[in-house]
Amino acid sequence: MTGRYEDLTLSDDEELQAVLEMSARENELQSQQSQSPPSRSQSNPEAALRARLSSIAVEIASIDDEIARLQARRYDLVEERDNVVERLRLVRPSASATPLTSTPNGKGKEKAKEQILVDYRTQFEWSGSLKAKMKSIFGIDSFRLCQEGVCNANMDRRDVFCIMPTGGGKSLTYQLPALLTPGCTLVISPLLALIDDQVESLREVGVDVVKITGNTSRGEQTDAMKRLTAMSKGAGSGQNEIKLCYVTPEKVVKSKRFLSLIQKLDEAGKLARFVIDEAHCVSEQGHDFRPDYSALSCLRRTCPSVPTLALSATCPPIVRDDVLNILHMKPVVEGKSVGPTGTVFFSSPLYRKNLHYTVFPKPSDTGQVIQVMKDYILEHHRNHTGIIYCLSRKEAETVAEKLEALSDGMIKTGYYHADLAPERRAQLHRQWRAGTVQVVCATIAFGLGIDKKEVRFVLHHSISKSLDHFYQESGRAGRDGKDADCVLYYRPQDLNRLLSMTWNDRVPAKLLAMVRFAQDIEECRKIQFAKYFSASSNLSMSSWTTEEADVLAPCGHCDNCRRDMDSFTRRDVTLESWKIMQIADAVKQNAGRVTMAQLCDLARGTGSGNFAVVQGKRKARSKEAVELDLEELVDGKIDLSKDETEILCVHLLISGYLQQIYQQTAYSTNIYFALGPRASQLTCLSRSDVVQGRGPKIYCCFRKKVRRTAAARKSTVPDPRQPRVPGNNPTTPRSKRVVGDVVDNEEDCSSDTFFESFGTDEDEDSAMNWHFTVRSPATSSRKSRKTGSRAGPSTTLDNDVIELSD
Repeated sequence: MTGRYEDLTLSDDEELQAVLEMSARENELQSQQSQSPPSRSQSNPEAALRARLSSIAVEIASIDDEIARLQARRYDLVEERDNVVERLRLVRPSASATPLTSTPNGKGKEKAKEQILVDYRTQFEWSGSLKAKMKSIFGIDSFRLCQEGVCNANMDRRDVFCIMPTGGGKSLTYQLPALLTPGCTLVISPLLALIDDQVESLREVGVDVVKITGNTSRGEQTDAMKRLTAMSKGAGSGQNEIKLCYVTPEKVVKSKRFLSLIQKLDEAGKLARFVIDEAHCVSEQGHDFRPDYSALSCLRRTCPSVPTLALSATCPPIVRDDVLNILHMKPVVEGKSVGPTGTVFFSSPLYRKNLHYTVFPKPSDTGQVIQVMKDYILEHHRNHTGIIYCLSRKEAETVAEKLEALSDGMIKTGYYHADLAPERRAQLHRQWRAGTVQVVCATIAFGLGIDKKEVRFVLHHSISKSLDHFYQESGRAGRDGKDADCVLYYRPQDLNRLLSMTWNDRVPAKLLAMVRFAQDIEECRKIQFAKYFSASSNLSMSSWTTEEADVLAPCGHCDNCRRDMDSFTRRDVTLESWKIMQIADAVKQNAGRVTMAQLCDLARGTGSGNFAVVQGKRKARSKEAVELDLEELVDGKIDLSKDETEILCVHLLISGYLQQIYQQTAYSTNIYFALGPRASQLTCLSRSDVVQGRGPKIYCCFRKKVRRTAAARKSTVPDPRQPRVPGNNPTTPRSKRVVGDVVDNEEDCSSDTFFESFGTDEDEDSAMNWHFTVRSPATSSRKSRKTGSRAGPSTTLDNDVIELSD
């Protein structure tokens, strides 16, 4: 238990037993004395207090048991509720927009005023010009997804909200109408890298475009402002007009001069539309909220007649409606059937069948991680363009430098992050677009909206902070519609690093969902994405349907769909889980805490089998070594490898049997593992109860280890699919499988090696040497004491089976 109940609980079972025995003796004595005349001993206040203390202790213990039972029951009910909500969503049609009766072949806003419903997916008088310009300028023969409908609504000067998957071609929906509409289209974008990419691409095809950002040179800014001012005064027309102007939200909301210029452009009829890219950033409920984005409500107040196009890749209805409210846009109506009012809404399926997702086991040694990346790129994507996403700036630099060195220059790399000077970022971007740099190792700063169509692979050196971020980052690949690979390198120890980065989140549910995705080696990746976005973002499951298959039909080409059934095993790990939780409980009873690595070592019986208990406060802290007797406590160590034990601990964390505890220090945030809300379902049982099948069942999947020969080690890591020629659509059926995953070492080095390689700040607990440890304790005058009490008496529970493999 935690909170105020923890302070009331006696920490030593032997002390509680002594109190109970003394209380019994006192009660027996009082019963005997009740038969004789009153004496002085009956008025002894000490006996009365001891009796009351015993009663309180028993009552507290009963209350604690009841609270633990109720917490576990609440956890189960919440999980069941979420499952029922998801099932309802599957059987109930989406109501994300106001339906209207469709009338085809509409002619735009004028007919909409006559109460004729417009279908913007059909042909209009400007359709021929749109297609001709799309071919001559952008080299595109046909529209994709809902591009044509969005362009038509833009041409008809309607407010539009468009949700289109990453790589779906959102930029074309405003760039193309901008070339056919008088005046300037103002594009508000969140990242400098995105703006640089868009501007460079448009200038390459001869479009007159400017950018005004903090990275823009003073001369370029001055020239852009002069030209826009001239347009506001009626000077310049036709080919001399600036067609698109890219700015950051900060420029709009913090520059009164610029906002005044926007108003003058509108008054002169030279402001075609506002485009708000990554519109989910407007809402605090979105996953990338930016305060300056929410201040863009000033645009509608300043220029009420200028239409607005809001674009996003992942925007659930609740966020979308919040964005509409903040930007003063009217409620949405479906683009296929539009009346005279309302914001025209378009959405496209989020599933992109040309992206092939794979999760590889990540080696513990940093040098080996970069080695397997090098091998993978040279074997499957030699001379192809790609991105490697890294968590930190230092990590991006290190991976880039070592990758090029290990490949003997065959892989030309560069690194990109927010600390780079604007000139260096711009130079790298040009080199990457020109092909002189093959692979960019970057942080998320090189993310949203990067539009290089021929990116054939995106690798993730570590897990992302959420599945939302992972979906967007991996979506940089295959924007030309040809096959591309999205590869994640994962090891359970990476979770600690991410948890420390998200420690201020009340419940890091999005991070745990990301880890669940990485650990799942059974379910199709497409189905995992669909379930996640349906539950977390309230997006319709239909967003993941295709013309060929239903939403719940496996994609047939991800690593899990093509995995050999003999390459992994699904095991009943209920007993191993019980042992881990009993060990965590023993640590708690001794007023201590352990990291995941330390908990795993204790459970496996490696190291000295000791842990340290903090004594004293602040600088007076010292530690007392506590020996853990596994034989006495849980009848021996668990029979799992180091990797399997870490996977199981993370599995128990995701499932609520364990939970993370944060310890903030002056230099870092330490993560410790403790019993979670569902732990009492197993900890209340004895070992014999678990062996006999009482209580819930816990299952976990583990990869089978395949030993490689010396010759095989010189080759690359295995690819979960056969090599494909870029451009071919996936055709391999689900039944085709591949060999098991290859693992060189069972006993990998500790995570300390990884953190030291990238210069992580020193852990204050380690520096002070008072945290739990499984290493030999420092020499101390204190005597080591043992702990190893078993679980309580046997308890009979229903034989519920809990499936945790997903």
